[in-house]
Amino acid sequence: MRRFWRVVSGITLVAMMMTGGSVVAHGAEQTQPAPVRVSETAVPAQIAFTSNQQLWLLQGEDQGSQPIQVTKDGIAEIVQWSTDGSWLLFMKYPDDDSYYTSGYLWAVNKDGSRSFQVDQRPIREKPKWSHAANQFAYVVGKANGDAEEEKTFVIASIEEGKDAAIVHTSKADFVDFSWMPDDKQILVSKEAGKEAGKSKPITLELRDLGGKTLKTFAISEPPKTGEEIYAWSAKGMKVSPDGKHVAYFVPYNSASLSADGVPIQWFDLSQPNKKPMEIGMGLAYPQWLSWSPDGKELAFIHGTDRMATYHKYVRIIDLTGKVRFEGEEDKVQSFPVWTKQAPYRLTYTNGQGTEYHFDPQKVMVPGQRIWVHTAAGEDMQITKGTQETADLYPNPSVDGKQLLFVRLDEAQHGSIYVKAGDKETELVRHVTGNIGYYANYLPEWIQVFWKE
Repeated sequence: MRRFWRVVSGITLVAMMMTGGSVVAHGAEQTQPAPVRVSETAVPAQIAFTSNQQLWLLQGEDQGSQPIQVTKDGIAEIVQWSTDGSWLLFMKYPDDDSYYTSGYLWAVNKDGSRSFQVDQRPIREKPKWSHAANQFAYVVGKANGDAEEEKTFVIASIEEGKDAAIVHTSKADFVDFSWMPDDKQILVSKEAGKEAGKSKPITLELRDLGGKTLKTFAISEPPKTGEEIYAWSAKGMKVSPDGKHVAYFVPYNSASLSADGVPIQWFDLSQPNKKPMEIGMGLAYPQWLSWSPDGKELAFIHGTDRMATYHKYVRIIDLTGKVRFEGEEDKVQSFPVWTKQAPYRLTYTNGQGTEYHFDPQKVMVPGQRIWVHTAAGEDMQITKGTQETADLYPNPSVDGKQLLFVRLDEAQHGSIYVKAGDKETELVRHVTGNIGYYANYLPEWIQVFWKE
């Protein structure tokens, strides 16, 4: 929802929009009571969530624990748990304003006993953990600079009892980046454009951790002479778990066009001479793009128009591009998340498409629930509630037997629930956040690390 929004235009605006920022954000949340655990139900998970714009942690398996407040000023946004759950990265906006000020990267350990600022420079690209080690990467600008200044790509590591250590830095001469599954290579995307009378296509580059380019892939045609609007770059890249494919969005060099939906493609990295496959159109939110753990299927949210309250539905496709499952066009669906153990199931939110209308006292999509699509092809609703509530942020356990989610009772207020079997239990009350860009509910209010 937030992130570097200023009076800008063109490519800068496109780049910021892809991160979830918005000039139509519905302002500061109303102050709510402090979050409280209301059930002693044990949940084998570390839960990070926001309330009153601050970051909180809960040790779910400790039945007597209460939420621990990590931040006490500014605005906090959750980034992601490390792969082993030892650390949580989060953004902090120090001036109680995340629209016109820069955010800074912080880390907190799993029990909330130690937090520190990772980098003194403002963050320009969302940090991303590697898959195996406590190593992460991010892009920064110069202190007190704007979003157009020269940026630096940073790879860092973190250990218990120590501050983050920088492993490598280089010029961030790309639009987006993604870790490869082996954690030894980075895939970056570079923009198309016209320079010195020559046109260049969108390219992907595979680099080692020292910044050396190993392979280059041209994934578009160069802009044509006189062409004003063209495909700009690959954004929101998601590499398949086996490292063979990458899925991504292709925003245009026009902010207004990109805001209403862009092509979604995937590319076979093992066949560089083969053209990318266009698989749909959608809003460029990486959280709406999800590979199955075996890398054989991709789930994403298809549908145009920037409003996230209607005409958005899930698609699952196989490696041939065949649509294996598709939701109904009159629905609104989001947040596709796979279970980690086979047989793989896809959980997602599902509700009746609703005209966008913000009322702080009401949920944006009345009656929205969590659904699941099974490996056998069954599609079923798995949470229950009234038309006055809406369920968001499905977080299935590793074995798929439990589900954590947020149940909204107002547009910007709700509770964390846990579902086990047929029983739904309210776990934490007074979880709050922002509705995001036209109700995309990004950044997420909650991040869960499930223990095996």
